[in-house]
Amino acid sequence: MPSKIEHTSAGGIKFEPNKRLGYYTLGNEVFYNKNQAILAGSKLPGDAHNLNNDPVRWLFNEDVFLKHPWHVEPEADIRELYRRRAQGIRDNYDYVRLELSGGADSATVAFAFLLNGIHLDEVIYRYPKQADKNASGNPWDTSATNHLSEFDFAVKPIMNWIAANYPATKITIHDYTDDLVDRQGTDESWIFRTRNALQPGQWAKHTVASSAEQKNLVDRNIRIAMVFGCDKPKLCVKDGRWFLYFQDPFANHNSADMGDITNVTTELFYWSPDSCEMLAKQAHMVRQWFEMPMHYNFQSAVRWPNGDHYNRTTYESLVRAIVYPDYDFNTFQVAKPTTGIRAEMDNWFYQNFIDTKQYKIWEAGVEFMSSNLDARYITRTLDGQLRDLKQYISPMYYIGDSGIPVSGAVKAQDFKNDQTRYLHCIQGKLSVY
Repeated sequence: MPSKIEHTSAGGIKFEPNKRLGYYTLGNEVFYNKNQAILAGSKLPGDAHNLNNDPVRWLFNEDVFLKHPWHVEPEADIRELYRRRAQGIRDNYDYVRLELSGGADSATVAFAFLLNGIHLDEVIYRYPKQADKNASGNPWDTSATNHLSEFDFAVKPIMNWIAANYPATKITIHDYTDDLVDRQGTDESWIFRTRNALQPGQWAKHTVASSAEQKNLVDRNIRIAMVFGCDKPKLCVKDGRWFLYFQDPFANHNSADMGDITNVTTELFYWSPDSCEMLAKQAHMVRQWFEMPMHYNFQSAVRWPNGDHYNRTTYESLVRAIVYPDYDFNTFQVAKPTTGIRAEMDNWFYQNFIDTKQYKIWEAGVEFMSSNLDARYITRTLDGQLRDLKQYISPMYYIGDSGIPVSGAVKAQDFKNDQTRYLHCIQGKLSVY
């Protein structure tokens, strides 16, 4: 059997070849960049109406996840499991940097370290400060277009809390506007600086060394972790059973400026193969909440398929209150965007860069993907614009049978073109159907 061909660079840009973050295969080739993989897949014949006729596969820690008994709820408290995960990261790295967003996911990661006396070297917030002149600054405006106001109303409070109570933790605000202006290049090749996000500025946001001090850390050749709060557990009910699953856009964090750097590693706090017990606990907490009789009316948020914008928003709002016991849910947070490319949260770019070279280069990249991707890899808006890239889903991992009575409004649907693979792991026996 020939060895796998691993594509660790695209367009001359190197990125982190870390299979724990997920990777794509096309025949005998391995890709760490989704855009590169689906562009290669588009060169092969296929049927846009048959989702199972896609030669590209996304693999996400199946070697570990397939072996875990997800149906067994861990006895440990969720706070204890968060503590263990934080301690495990601390023990494996010399320097730990948390990518703070101000939302419940990353805030809970900060709590897992700090409230348990586990040192966190740095928290960093990425923000296009030079382009925020249109941020409304209105705490009552929670529309996605007001995304930049999360800095004042969500991020600053937690940073102030850290500064007052944990002064040994370095606080960094990274304005990535200069990176966006100086490093975008002259053509559409920026699409290879991002693993899949085509939103403006995303490729420039999470740089490995965004300051002279961070570059010096890298040069010291110490082990550095970039920790992301990815993500809430994704659960659904299908055929009367609960399943846990993963989706590739949430795992694909930008690490395009890795180059030859080998001592910096991206760590997904929740979605790691080191986090199975914690993930299982979260899944059972979510299942138990939805199976309380007073919560039956929320079943549409978990009934498969549950990926539309309304159900996704409802699900995330409910689940964060279930699995993040220390988060303040009065914290300001704007709505989720309705599209993955021309997202409302990037309003700052559309308004402030509209007549710039950067805007034209961004549009050139989006147009390149729109023109070169096979129809099976994209969705479009009603006026024909590229709306989003195809999202890949992991196998579904069995959590338990559902006790929720099916609503009369829910009708049986035919999912023959559903690309998911359903797995059972019961008492050590695995079956696939």
